[in-house]
Amino acid sequence: MRKWLLIVLAIILLAVGTVICAYRWQAWFVTPAEPAWTGDTLQDVFQTPDSTNDSIETILVLGDIHSRLTRADYDLLAARVPDADLVMQVGDWMDRGQEYYRQLLLREWTNSALNGLPVIACPGNHEYTKGVHKHLSEAWSETFRHPNNGPVGVPGASYWLDIPRMRVIVIDTNPLSHVVYLTRTLTWLREAMYSAGDRAVVVMMHHPVLSAAKGRANPAIYSTFRYALSQADLVIAGHDHFYARRTPFVMLNTAGKAKKQKTKLHAEVCDSVAVYGVLSIQRSAISDQRSAISDQPLVFSIHRMSDGVAIDTIYVKHD
Repeated sequence: MRKWLLIVLAIILLAVGTVICAYRWQAWFVTPAEPAWTGDTLQDVFQTPDSTNDSIETILVLGDIHSRLTRADYDLLAARVPDADLVMQVGDWMDRGQEYYRQLLLREWTNSALNGLPVIACPGNHEYTKGVHKHLSEAWSETFRHPNNGPVGVPGASYWLDIPRMRVIVIDTNPLSHVVYLTRTLTWLREAMYSAGDRAVVVMMHHPVLSAAKGRANPAIYSTFRYALSQADLVIAGHDHFYARRTPFVMLNTAGKAKKQKTKLHAEVCDSVAVYGVLSIQRSAISDQRSAISDQPLVFSIHRMSDGVAIDTIYVKHD
C-alpha cells in the first residue's frame, strides 16, 4: 500500500510541475511586487523607421538591457550620441515577457531624451514566456510593430526593412530549435540578403553565431548560418553578456549581468565590459544609390557604458 501511495504522489507532483511549466509559472510566482503602471500617458508603441527618410546617418546600438537602464541612463546615452537618428537593440530589452516590464520600459524610455527616435528591435529569449509552451510574449508584440515579411512564426519577429544605403535583417533566433523554422529562415535570409542590391546588409539576432560565454554555444545556429552570415557586412548579436568581435560578427552587452567567459574563444576582441555601439552611415558625395555606399565605409564604434570612451572601431567596406 505504501509503495502505491508513493507512486500516486510522484505522479501528482509530476502533473503539478508540468502544469506550472506549461502555464507560465513565472506569471504566478515571479511577478514583481511593485504594481504595474497604467501607461495612459506613455508612448505605447515604438516608432518603426521610415525607409524613405534619407536623413538617417547615425544609429545607437544597444545590447542586452534586462530592464536595468533608467531614464537617467537613456538621457546619458542621448547626450553622448546627440545626432542619433535611430536606435537598434539586439534582444532581452525587457527582463521578462510580462506587462510589468513593458510598462517599466515605456516609463523610463518615454520620459527620456531618446523618446521619439524610431526603433529596430530584435526579440530575445527573455521576451519569450517560460515553460513547455514558449511563445513570444504579448508585451513585446504590443510594443514593437515591425514589418510582417518574415519566414514563419510571429509576425514582426523576424523581418527586414530598408533605410537609405542599408538593409537591416532581424532574425528571431528563439524558435530555431525547430528544423522547419531553421530551414525556412535560412532560405528567407539568403533571399533577403540577395535582394538587398547595393545596400549594405546589417543583420541583428539575439543568439550569436560565435559564442563568447561558457556553456552558451548554439551549434544549430553556428552550423546553419555561419557561412551565409559571413557574407553580410555586419552581424550584431547579444545574449552572451560580453563584448566580442570577429568581423563581421559582433556581440554587445549594455546592461546584462556578466557571464563566465569561455576558456577558448577565437575572437579578435573580447571584454566583459558593458558597452553600446554607434553605427555611422557615411554619406557619399554622389547621390546615386548604386554608388552611395560602395565608396564610403560604415563605421561602427564601440563605447564603454561607464565613461563613453571608444574601445574599438570597425570599418565596414561594402563591395
